[in-house]
Amino acid sequence: MEPYSDLPAMTLAVVGFIVFIGIVTQVYVGFQEKAFIAEHYQDAANLARKLSRDSSILGSSDIIDASKIEGLDSKEFVKKYGIYYNFILKVEAKSESRTYFRIIKDPDITESKSGVSASLPVTIKINDVEELPGVLTVKLWRK
Repeated sequence: MEPYSDLPAMTLAVVGFIVFIGIVTQVYVGFQEKAFIAEHYQDAANLARKLSRDSSILGSSDIIDASKIEGLDSKEFVKKYGIYYNFILKVEAKSESRTYFRIIKDPDITESKSGVSASLPVTIKINDVEELPGVLTVKLWRK
């Protein structure tokens, strides 16, 4: 028998094992992300409901006031509700003539690419005479 004749077979076995471990790792990471989404969607929906009723962004009669959102200290607002998760709040409204879009987040925290989102339909008061139908979206992810 020649010396080192088992070396190519051993190399193939090691490469195959490394590829197998890589595939198993990717599947596990994907499973963890999907499990987080499934487990925490209700948390995101509850946070969206709670934020839509927060007095610091509401005007009269449960309508979100754009001027209050513009004057909001986003870092303090996120700190108030971001005890268990990091999150961002997005408020947007569109009509044929106007678009309103605002993201409230902590500037010190980078947004994660994975997480779970929940949205609610809301009414946004743009000014004293204009109210638009819009969407309030909350995205949360692990701290």
